Amino acid sequence: MEKQQIIDELEMILDGEPWHAASLKETLSGIDAEHAALKLPGTHSIWELAGHIAGWNNVWAERLNGNAVNEPPDGNFPEEKQVADAAWQALQTQISDSFGNLIRAIETRSDSEFGERFEDNDYSLSFFLHGAVRHNVHHAAQIALLKSATAKHGTATA
Repeated sequence: MEKQQIIDELEMILDGEPWHAASLKETLSGIDAEHAALKLPGTHSIWELAGHIAGWNNVWAERLNGNAVNEPPDGNFPEEKQVADAAWQALQTQISDSFGNLIRAIETRSDSEFGERFEDNDYSLSFFLHGAVRHNVHHAAQIALLKSATAKHGTATA
């Protein structure tokens, strides 16, 4: 039961109708590469946040699959290597793929494991996965705010 609720939440965050706002895919629509790479003072760019989401979803999927991974291979908030629409589209595909990877890894877990301690931590698998959901919502909201704030720069639609 809890496993399916977490999977449903992740699917809604990416491409459904989450209760909190627009889905991540809907939020990312209309953003071009230039807009995604724009950094306002004191913020990460939309591009960096998107890479952060994809990277950490993949790390968590690996950890659920029993692999000791501590950080995404491209770093915590990877900067764009090339500001081009093709690269930006590829990153959006990576986000979708990362949600799929995480969901598939969750599906391998039994319901009885959700109350058990996860890895060598002082918290359960349930706590860990609810944290992953909150992490995705948090950064999706940041992207929505940055989309709105940076639209004033004339590089994207709000």
